[in-house]
Amino acid sequence: MNLTVANLDAIYLQALCCWREARGEAPETQRAQIWSVLNRCAVAAWWNHNIANDPVEVILMPEQYSAFNVGDPNATKFPHSSDAVFKEIKLLVLSPGDDPTGGATHYYSGDVVPDWAAAMQHTVDIGNLRFFK
Repeated sequence: MNLTVANLDAIYLQALCCWREARGEAPETQRAQIWSVLNRCAVAAWWNHNIANDPVEVILMPEQYSAFNVGDPNATKFPHSSDAVFKEIKLLVLSPGDDPTGGATHYYSGDVVPDWAAAMQHTVDIGNLRFFK
């Protein structure tokens, strides 16, 4: 990815989303989380919104990435400028490699299965995240 002024917001927001949602996970799991955003961007009319190729719109769509939901404990957390994990995540955003999720657009962690998962195809488990498309 070429770094330009036009895409700085998207790069930072993708890294922040991953840091908030997967900072305690291994880099491969963080890469998979990043790909969930990229895969949503690749769907031309995801959820009947014209947000293709716009990670900012994908991430900030209400009730999608929990770390941006009002009341979520991660919603007010920001990495310190010296945070080594955030630095590594930014590098993953800039060079995400191949998609390890099998095209997944959604994931969850924990023991409670979200309602949406029943209507989707499970693709892979990576770290503590279960991925679906």
